[in-house]
Amino acid sequence: MRRLDRQSAPSVAVVGTGPAGDAAARGLLERGARVTVFDEQPRTGGNIGRVRATAPTTALEALAAEAPGLSLNTGTRVLSVEAAGRIWFEAGQGAEAAEFDAVVLACGAYDLHDPIPGLPAKGVTSAGALQALGKGHGILPRGRIVIAGSGPFLTIVAAGLVRAGGEVTHVLDRLRRSDYARLAPWGVGIPGNSLEFARKRRWLARASVPIHYGEAITAVREGELCTDRGQRIAFDHLGLTERFIPQTQLARTAGCRLQYDPVGRYWVVATDALGRTSQPRIYVIGEGQGIRGWRHARLSGERVAPALLGDLSGEAPGRLAGGWRRRFLMGFARGLERAQARRGQRVPEPQAVICACEGVRVDAVDQATALGLADLSSIKVVTRCGMGPCQGRYCEAQVTDRIRAAGLEPGEALNQRAFSRPVPVAEVLDGPR
Repeated sequence: MRRLDRQSAPSVAVVGTGPAGDAAARGLLERGARVTVFDEQPRTGGNIGRVRATAPTTALEALAAEAPGLSLNTGTRVLSVEAAGRIWFEAGQGAEAAEFDAVVLACGAYDLHDPIPGLPAKGVTSAGALQALGKGHGILPRGRIVIAGSGPFLTIVAAGLVRAGGEVTHVLDRLRRSDYARLAPWGVGIPGNSLEFARKRRWLARASVPIHYGEAITAVREGELCTDRGQRIAFDHLGLTERFIPQTQLARTAGCRLQYDPVGRYWVVATDALGRTSQPRIYVIGEGQGIRGWRHARLSGERVAPALLGDLSGEAPGRLAGGWRRRFLMGFARGLERAQARRGQRVPEPQAVICACEGVRVDAVDQATALGLADLSSIKVVTRCGMGPCQGRYCEAQVTDRIRAAGLEPGEALNQRAFSRPVPVAEVLDGPR
């Protein structure tokens, strides 16, 4: 492995400290680059490795304390990225900017649910939010918890809540047992995933938490949900996750080209196998390339480091290991996405809300597509979908579904300027730190 001279070494920014960002930062540092890491959370690890503020020092935090070439900036919100390598960020003292020779975006993904009559409603969040609150803050919702949607993530979240003392009463999974049986051959090649999933199911079985396969929510009322099998289930808190969507907002601010993935039903940054985007200085890895799981994310971080430094030096990175494993991991992920698409939500009710920020209903979007509108920006102007504080993060994929349901080909993804980020309550009460 060729090491660079520290004095002339390129400076690289890595946004995100999940498996992809962690692997990228380590690979770049090992090859002599000067690495600056950003993460909006107070601790490193991303969603899958999230720890509480009082947890012991993580491996990346310990490395940053020892390695002179690694600068770690947690609790820092990245607002935008420019194609030239400039990053705008905010850490409590107002917007600041820094310039780098290259930027690696490892921003992960987020979960969402499809439009359901009665939502938004009190006591309903994403299942991912429940997991994050539990991991990062030790917060458990009180009372009866129902976890619903599709995919193995539901079982993982429910089991975590049960282990922490939560009262999970039901898990409703739209996928059928036959869907999981089709995925089983892929699981043989990822034994860690299979064993972990089996362990979580055992935890739920011991706690007498039933998993209802092939059952979906059709409506939500105050403290009660209805399913397509005629069940009416009372709840105090409902965690919903139908699918995951890549975090692409920062790549959009840099002008990276996006493309629509009809299998995953989301907009994704167009990259090659090594994370190169349409902008020479910007690289996107992990879930930003598509929802492929944390093992694929870590592998993408390992592979981007030699490719990036080779691009900057003008030298070919050579043959990179892990190509066959990358293809295998992608195969499993694509199989899961196909199963989720096959068991997708039935045609949403016209009165169901598709954009929670602006209160826009499904029928408003359908009226726009009936006029022949297939461009997301045009539908945004006509319906206000995407004009709320989330900037289209949660409704863009759902509006695209309605465009395709009308037999139209979706136009370009929504544009993104500065990326809105949540503001800590303490900052509002006490002013900037």
